[in-house]
Amino acid sequence: MRMFEVLIFGLFLSLLSLNSAYAVEPALSGLTPVSRVNAPIIQQYIGRVEAVNKATMKAQTSGRLAQIYFDVDDIVEQGEVIARLNNGPQKADLDLANAGLEEATAEYERNQADYDRYNKLYQQKLIAVTVLDQSRAALKASKARLDSAHARIKRAKENYEYTIIRAPYSGIVKQRHVEVGESVNPGSPIVSGISLNEIRVVVDIPQKVVSSVRARKQAKIFLVDGTEIDSSALTIFPFANDVSHTFTVRVDIPLSENKSTEAALYPGMLVSTGFVIGEQSLLVIPEAALTHRGEINAVYVKTDNNQITMRQVRPGRRFEGDHLVILAGLSEGEKVFLDPLSATAALKHQVPYTKQESAHE
Repeated sequence: MRMFEVLIFGLFLSLLSLNSAYAVEPALSGLTPVSRVNAPIIQQYIGRVEAVNKATMKAQTSGRLAQIYFDVDDIVEQGEVIARLNNGPQKADLDLANAGLEEATAEYERNQADYDRYNKLYQQKLIAVTVLDQSRAALKASKARLDSAHARIKRAKENYEYTIIRAPYSGIVKQRHVEVGESVNPGSPIVSGISLNEIRVVVDIPQKVVSSVRARKQAKIFLVDGTEIDSSALTIFPFANDVSHTFTVRVDIPLSENKSTEAALYPGMLVSTGFVIGEQSLLVIPEAALTHRGEINAVYVKTDNNQITMRQVRPGRRFEGDHLVILAGLSEGEKVFLDPLSATAALKHQVPYTKQESAHE
């Protein structure tokens, strides 16, 4: 019986020793080296969002404004009627032109039938050539009157359409310049609008970076929700502002990004815009490896003798989504733990590793 108790106690000590020797093993399985990468140097400035398409619809004929169908901030689809002028005279001219076209068409068809009949009789030598010539001349004259009627109706339709103000593209009404009942002349503004389908950012940059920006033509637009939009479609003005001595840059937002960011970007907003002006070497680690202890930022590092140590670091900006730039506290090639919680638990039960255990790992 005593021998059995000794064996049980020995087995318990063996299990306890095994657990202690591999207490940090779960944490050691989630290691990643501190790496160095080449990253662009980005200089940020404040830019203004504006619509690419913006226009003021103006009257093309004189008249009294009869109706405005949209108000400020209303959404208008392309081709919809925005406003209409009193078009009584234009409608009357169009009706007269239509009547004239019908009359000219009937006359032409009658003369064409006469000519065809006289031509057959002439082929049968039943009429003189002078009769055929007279019919041909009448047909030619009626064709000219028909062409003139088509021209009149085209002009009448244009004059009638001038009284109807249509949206040149889908957008939002931004301003109304006249009210119903007011008289307008050709060139009088009716409404102003903008389109949200195409937007861009306009930024003023100092002259010291304009050469670098012009050489690289790479920009990033930073939204408040953390989204970053890349663009290489830059238009850099070839002259500086006389007062501020800055250069204006237009950054076009790709159409594919317009759809996904239409809820976040509107004309008139201010956004942070970065321009690539060079390259730099950075130390980066996965963001998951960073832990916070009060106001201290730290990571768990595996030392050369297979120990775990907590090291305070100074993190920088986020890099490529799930990585962080480390400004101080780490060196290239050091290994950090991806799971700070497991590393904390292992650190509390940490035991020194023997050479045999290190080789086993």
